[in-house]
Amino acid sequence: MDKDMYNENLLVKVAWYYYKENLTQQEISEILGLSRNKVVRLLEKARLEGIVQFHIKGYGTNCLSIEKDLKETFSLSNAFVVPTPADKSTLNTTLAKAAAQYLQNKLQKKDLIGFGWGRTVSYTIEHLSIEEDSELSAVTLTGGVNYYFPNTTLSNRGLSKFKNIHVIPTPFLASTEEMASKFLNEPTVKEILDLAMLSKYAVVGIGATSLDATIVLEEKLTISELTYIRQQNAVGDILGQFFNRDGEILDLPHHSRLIGIKLPVLKKMNNVIAVAGGEKKVEAIYGALKGKYVNMLITDELTAISLLKMEEESKK
Repeated sequence: MDKDMYNENLLVKVAWYYYKENLTQQEISEILGLSRNKVVRLLEKARLEGIVQFHIKGYGTNCLSIEKDLKETFSLSNAFVVPTPADKSTLNTTLAKAAAQYLQNKLQKKDLIGFGWGRTVSYTIEHLSIEEDSELSAVTLTGGVNYYFPNTTLSNRGLSKFKNIHVIPTPFLASTEEMASKFLNEPTVKEILDLAMLSKYAVVGIGATSLDATIVLEEKLTISELTYIRQQNAVGDILGQFFNRDGEILDLPHHSRLIGIKLPVLKKMNNVIAVAGGEKKVEAIYGALKGKYVNMLITDELTAISLLKMEEESKK
């Protein structure tokens, strides 16, 4: 989603809440995290641009209704649903652009943002436009320095665009449980993990259990290991930790070798944003929502509809 499309969606949202949901300008400002003055300006702009007529028009009206259903069904603090692109191969990029725009609308000077790993999260960082005087800081939620800095040339495409960068100086997965314990007891590692818990926003991806999952492509797990994990009824993972359809964390050997924020800790953090979508990830996202590991979801329309259908069927 480009900037113009995002701005139109924001106009539609404000108009929808005001004219269709009969919310006050103050209530809208609290829901969207905007100032009341900005809400007033957006309402005026929506009127001038013809978005508000006898009815609210715009590509995003169906998405708005779905967002509301997602929030109510899964007790989310917020949801951002974008139209599913015709070319499904561009979905990760579309979601990343939406996540970047969402963050840019929320971030304030000197905020700290926590980042997990995954292709969509990586693309989100790439598409973030950060002002030089914003003094934003970034902290990684897992080990794996090479993943967060995939090449030695620092550029404005990754974490290097942040004023302060706090990277857990360990591998993503230690070779043994004993080695992981040693890493986790290192003062520097403990300090960064403690800092990560203070993130104003935490952005994570949700992995599926398909054999082409990022966790395999990035060689963090072998196909044999993932096959075993699938046999334990795993549907997906966040930060390398797998759960079943009900969101229950599985007892898996590699979990004790992971370096990073644990899911029970992530669950207690504020503003945990999951950026994920696509047919292969529906069950994984559903499990993450049932486990309540995230409280915000950025996804596409078809994925959102599938999630709502799954929940409806589970109650039959």
